[in-house]
Amino acid sequence: MNLLSKPATDLFRNLAPAAAFALSSLCTAGAADYPTTILGDRPVAYYRLEELPGAAVAVDSGPLAFDAVYSYDLDTNGVPDFPMLGLPGIDTNSILFQLYNDASSVRHRGFVDIPFHPELNPVTSDGQHGAAFSAECWALPTTQPADYSIPLSMFGKYETGTYGNASGWNFYQSPGPNSFWILNVKNGPFAQVSDLPIQLLTWYHLAVTFDGSTFVFYTNGVAARTSGGITTYLADHGFDGQIGAGDNSGFLPFNGQVDEVAFYTNVLSPAQVLAHYAAGTNSFSKRAFPPLLLQNPASITVNAGNPAKFTAVADGATPLSFQWLRDGSRLSGATTNPLSFLASYPADNGATFSVIITNSSGSVTSEVATLTVQGILNLDHSPFSITRQAGTTSKAAFRVAASGSPPISYQWFKVASGVTNSIPGATNDTLWLSNLQLSDSGSAYYAQVTNHFVITNSDQATITVVARAVTVPITGYGRFVLADDPVAYWRLDEPAASTVAVDAVGSFDGTYGPSATATTPAFNFQVPTGIPHETDTAVYMTGGDVVTIPYALELNPVSGPWSFETWLRPTFLDSVNFLTPYSSMWNSDFGGHLFGWNIYEHPAGYWTFNAFNGGGGGSFTSDFIHHPLDTNLWYHMVITDDTTNLNYYVNDVLAVGINVKTFGFIQNGINGDPAVAARPPSWASEATTRSALSSVTSTTSPFITTPSHPSRFTATS
Repeated sequence: MNLLSKPATDLFRNLAPAAAFALSSLCTAGAADYPTTILGDRPVAYYRLEELPGAAVAVDSGPLAFDAVYSYDLDTNGVPDFPMLGLPGIDTNSILFQLYNDASSVRHRGFVDIPFHPELNPVTSDGQHGAAFSAECWALPTTQPADYSIPLSMFGKYETGTYGNASGWNFYQSPGPNSFWILNVKNGPFAQVSDLPIQLLTWYHLAVTFDGSTFVFYTNGVAARTSGGITTYLADHGFDGQIGAGDNSGFLPFNGQVDEVAFYTNVLSPAQVLAHYAAGTNSFSKRAFPPLLLQNPASITVNAGNPAKFTAVADGATPLSFQWLRDGSRLSGATTNPLSFLASYPADNGATFSVIITNSSGSVTSEVATLTVQGILNLDHSPFSITRQAGTTSKAAFRVAASGSPPISYQWFKVASGVTNSIPGATNDTLWLSNLQLSDSGSAYYAQVTNHFVITNSDQATITVVARAVTVPITGYGRFVLADDPVAYWRLDEPAASTVAVDAVGSFDGTYGPSATATTPAFNFQVPTGIPHETDTAVYMTGGDVVTIPYALELNPVSGPWSFETWLRPTFLDSVNFLTPYSSMWNSDFGGHLFGWNIYEHPAGYWTFNAFNGGGGGSFTSDFIHHPLDTNLWYHMVITDDTTNLNYYVNDVLAVGINVKTFGFIQNGINGDPAVAARPPSWASEATTRSALSSVTSTTSPFITTPSHPSRFTATS
């Protein structure tokens, strides 16, 4: 039980500053005890709920002796169980309510019945509309309810005519998992206090005042909601009130403790309400009592690989300690509540869990809950058919996207000339093919995906292999590039007026053209390169020039290592705009979900590398080493991703390092089809970019970890 026995500053965190100051002045050693404070404000009825188990009457300590009646729920042996009396509360005792379903799904609970008295439901001279009153109680919730639950109700049934919309008022705890307090008034306000999220096993002081036109709802001594101009409120039309339930409303009984319920025929002032709250926080019972198990852990069924969570709810003198048992034996390190872990099959299937809850006064052991682990396997996307060029350096990739209960395994098969064979070593979600030949054209591939529960095959995807349209001579620097087995390599040395940026080693030719904001490209071809000791030329881009590379899985590998490298020289520094020389990103909904990566020239004169993880933002990490950017200098850039670290190098220096798993980097695309969460990326610039590009390389070979490495800058300088 949270008795709020914390430093005074902790009690003030939900109070306005002025209220906190006032409360601090009241929390003194000489303050009056709680019942004296309440009786001093002359309640018309005051239910202290101090009775011990078995009591039939909830005594009214007020002047009119409006005693209430305990209405018990009986257990299977006919013995009263709820409400449970004699638990520590404000000053001395409190009572506990518990809602549960028996084997026949009948809802059971106990409550306290408050016989109808006009003094508890004052009305104006018309005999219907409510007159001035105040009411208060203390409540300690033990669950986040499935529906509205009611600790205190002065609520009349739904009738006909004037009272067709019911009558009276009640306090609500809203449905969980993040419940809050509500004052509900019929033909009046539905005042929600969502800025005070309810913490379980914590006492809250709830109060309402009505002066004939204005309702004020107080929580923990603070006027949380004020609703004025209420002239339509209809007082309870002759029905009994309830503590711990609100049957006339049709909502749930309360799960938790209630104490110190008081009613007034006058309006309590804000100072009086705050004084009641302050007196209560100084009057929590210090009486120790053994752990009381309020909710046993429930048996659950989860899919393998998903979290399994067991929760017990207990009250008792703090601190409470927890020790979970698995199959009757203590589970090492399992001392937190709730117990949560990733369920695996078959190890966890059928395991039983219980918990021992202990405090200085004793211990209690929960009932046993069983974990059932089941498995699913979803084939989210099959591979797609593709067309690639023949050649000893050409590569192709297929990918199957699957999800479900781990571990998930893969085996790829090839279908050629009507014969199906498994492919040795092809046991990842992505199948890589190399050294493509014309004879491979027409071959089909599919993956068999397996977990403990399901074996399923993907659809087949066919590869069409065509002859290479252009053969690019590989000389000088290009030989260093080919030594590291790139999947694509754009030398960008085409003659003037070219429209195709030829991929020298693969199947991913690009297109020289204007951006969306330009009408005519202004490429300057055959400009001198900046690569040391290299004579192969570069291309100069300005005025909205764009080289577009159609989307391909090979250039955006989802689950394997990859690298990218380039040489470029900025010839224009823009202090206003962000200029983008390279982008392999997908902005799926204009900023809400971003995938892939890009590099841009920051207005402050930095190269900036951006990785995206599917959210609305990126890594936005800059190279602070090479600053300010020099328009006379060629820069060598490399990005490497070994599936653990995403690194960005500039001129052989690590400028940016990102942990892939922590950041959650997500590539542009899923498994090769531009229609599936992907679109063609543009490797180029905004309309105002001016730069020279040379030798763009994309390396995604599955056979080496970081196939394109930054040391090449040193090797050729």
